[in-house]
Amino acid sequence: MRSYRRLGELPRKRHMRIERGGRPVFEELFGREGFTGPSSLLYHLGMPEAAHDVVPGADDRAAMELEQVHTHAHLEAWRMQPEGDIVSGRGWLLVNDDVRVGVAVPERQQETLFVNGSADEVLFFHRGAATLHSQFGRLPIAEGDYLVIPRGTVHRIELAAPQATRVLVLECTGLVDSPERYRSRNGQLLEAAPYSERDIRAPEELEQADGPAEVMLKRGGRITRYCLDHHPFDVIGWDGTVYPCAFSIHDFEPRAGRFHVPPPTHQVFQAPGLVICNFVPRKIDWDPEAVALPYHHSNLDSDEVMYYCGGDYSARRGVREGSLTHHVGGVPHGPQPGALEAALTGARETSELAVMIDTFRPLHRTQAARQVLDTCYPYSWSASS
Repeated sequence: MRSYRRLGELPRKRHMRIERGGRPVFEELFGREGFTGPSSLLYHLGMPEAAHDVVPGADDRAAMELEQVHTHAHLEAWRMQPEGDIVSGRGWLLVNDDVRVGVAVPERQQETLFVNGSADEVLFFHRGAATLHSQFGRLPIAEGDYLVIPRGTVHRIELAAPQATRVLVLECTGLVDSPERYRSRNGQLLEAAPYSERDIRAPEELEQADGPAEVMLKRGGRITRYCLDHHPFDVIGWDGTVYPCAFSIHDFEPRAGRFHVPPPTHQVFQAPGLVICNFVPRKIDWDPEAVALPYHHSNLDSDEVMYYCGGDYSARRGVREGSLTHHVGGVPHGPQPGALEAALTGARETSELAVMIDTFRPLHRTQAARQVLDTCYPYSWSASS
């Protein structure tokens, strides 16, 4: 997904000696898949691993619900109340070994630096704006942006207005990337892709901070507090293809057809075990005989999650902005009663705005999900409902 970028001061060649003020600069390889995957090189004024204290922190494991039955669910996530900061206040709702899905409604600013050592993070800013501060530099975030943070990134997210912020959060245990089918053999996004490299935003201004720093490292559901001798925002330059980036849902170029096109048409990211799609305002199904509505379907090999961000989603009754639905694999789902009749005479365009996550292993609901569960939803397809 990320093209090569460079920022700041760099030596002429990799692993070449570089000094600042007569003192050595420390080179750090920030790489995936050992030494054989995508990577960046960062140049620090201080030794990046120097710490004078390491102590245990909080537990971040999601408390799971004991599931007696497997049904479709509507989670009224819009009812979730402000809690913690953008990291500590994440309410995890759905979990498997590949991804955790939750919503953050922070009540205060994040003060301590954070690094996720176990997962790439995807944050969709449904409401609110922010600035990401990291060792790669400063990256402004607007409402409607996806923020993709590679594992290992030391960062703090400064919110424009914490209690007016609502963020869909994914922790993905594998690499988050653009869909492979969107890329040429050399990795460039194709002409047919629904976005291009011009739409991907990266940090454009380096951060500089002095003195010691406290960093919370998350690894395997546990938090460890590191007290570092040097602030990690001491990078004078970096280059490579691994760095945090942002992409606006409003820059996604939708695809449509004379008849209804399937959800993979709207894919925006991929990661091992899941895909992420978004539905944006567009023309739809303009043939006079077309049914301008999704067809009933059974996801035999996946669970489907939809997070509703705005507009009108005509196929689903009872959901509203901030709702999250979970449709389990193996059981059909589709438009509810009355939707088909309305679609036959309805408009040939949609204002919907939604993020979809399809996982290829079953998702399990948490105890937090139970607190916002719409218990009537599994029966909403019944004529008597």
